[in-house]
Amino acid sequence: MQDLILVISRCVSKRKSVKGKYSFYRFHFKGHYLGEKIKEIHLFPTETEENLSKGDDYLLWVRKRRVNSEILEVDLICFKKII
Repeated sequence: MQDLILVISRCVSKRKSVKGKYSFYRFHFKGHYLGEKIKEIHLFPTETEENLSKGDDYLLWVRKRRVNSEILEVDLICFKKII
């Protein structure tokens, strides 16, 4: 079983892949995860959970995909918008 990660962060933007096959959200993050330096988080939602907004803060439950060039790539499990 993979571990869940709890993140509090702000959505910076929504991006599409180069070929437009999928979209992901960029989240602000400066720090370390399991000893690796992380500059930002790329969040890949399920098709039904694509209603995050740029500039809003979120509490995110995510599952790690990989760390690539100081970017933590994660799959979204669930989220809660912080007021």
